[in-house]
Amino acid sequence: MLDLSRDAAPVACVFEANDHQWLHEQIGAVRRDPKLFWMPCFILGDADARDAPLLDGDLPPPPELKQAIDSVLTLSASFKHQEGELSRTDRLLKYLWLRPGFVIQPMHDWRHPRYYRYPILEALAGTEEDVFGWLQTLANSRTLEIEGLVDRQRECLFCHSAHLSFTDICPNCRAIAVEKVASLHCFTCGHVGEQDGFLSQGGLVCPKCGTRLRHIGSDYDRPLEHYRCRECRHFFVEGDVSARCAMCRKSMPPEDLIAHNIHSWRLSERGRVLAVRGDAGDVFSAFGELHFIANELFIHNLDWLIAQVQRYPDVQFAVLGLSFPNVPELVDVMGHGRTLSLVESFSARLRDLLRTPDLSTRTADNRIWLLLPHTDTHGLQGLLARIKKSALLTRQADGQELVCRFAEFVSTDLRELETAELLLARLRSELD
Repeated sequence: MLDLSRDAAPVACVFEANDHQWLHEQIGAVRRDPKLFWMPCFILGDADARDAPLLDGDLPPPPELKQAIDSVLTLSASFKHQEGELSRTDRLLKYLWLRPGFVIQPMHDWRHPRYYRYPILEALAGTEEDVFGWLQTLANSRTLEIEGLVDRQRECLFCHSAHLSFTDICPNCRAIAVEKVASLHCFTCGHVGEQDGFLSQGGLVCPKCGTRLRHIGSDYDRPLEHYRCRECRHFFVEGDVSARCAMCRKSMPPEDLIAHNIHSWRLSERGRVLAVRGDAGDVFSAFGELHFIANELFIHNLDWLIAQVQRYPDVQFAVLGLSFPNVPELVDVMGHGRTLSLVESFSARLRDLLRTPDLSTRTADNRIWLLLPHTDTHGLQGLLARIKKSALLTRQADGQELVCRFAEFVSTDLRELETAELLLARLRSELD
């Protein structure tokens, strides 16, 4: 095993691919190590597909190896954090900063709940848990940008698993006991029914009009396939379809599944700026305490509530948008540390004001959306007053404070044919 505890860390590492399990453990240990994660790692031989995303390729000839190491050391000297423990985002920034042009590729893994994994993100985060939430945060903050579309899939509404099965069910009683049956169509009266219902005295007789059916094509024909439910005996042409998640075992209509695009990613221009000098965007990481959901899921839930309101007038909900336009100025005046502490305290108070069913997402560094079920105008105004009071508590002795802008909406103001995206676009103009 490598000694990862020594103070004098190496500047590169070379593995021999003799024992793939040993290699898997070693390269994983390097990438998870807080001191060595950034180090170039090369291989002699062929690596497993699971380890290739964590390696820097085949061992190059000595001149090219020296050039690669010199480039890494030069870039490392310009990285913003030289001392102290790095957050997982800073580790990712440094890893990508030292590898210009590096693309974070998803790896297909049928054993993973979402069918895809990002091994380098898992290693740098130090966890094998789902890193898609972190990836969404990086995308929302524009730290990463899309390199390309790899796949598009549907996922469970409840747990985001892509392991789904689709089953035909009876449209009447929702049972799965559906069987295909032969059916006949009487030309005389137009009756369509199961073939067994036409059998009479060794021939075919329409059970509705009594016409004896002798010649197919002139007296009757066989229409498209029909189905019968063995539970309720319902006879139908086309059944409904139910999607069932293999992970959480919950069922849902296929139209309720979440569409998820699987992308490859690269460090954005803003990410490169963050790597070199950092900026006010770091401060907004304090809002991570609000446990943001993905934008797509937020839109889906908002569209669902809009549909509820349109069908059931008694249903009520509210949307509240918040933006913080003066954070860059606060960083310039107060410094990064004081501003971060100020935003963290406000974020903690905001989190305490939200109820369990309330949902939040972030569409920009300084723009947050809250979806508040079962909230009317009175409830929204009460929450807004408490948030404004929390913002006032950020006022410093020198008069500096966190400025909040708000965009308010209650479901009684819903416009005809308005969707979630149209609604947020309308409210966004009040925040910009």
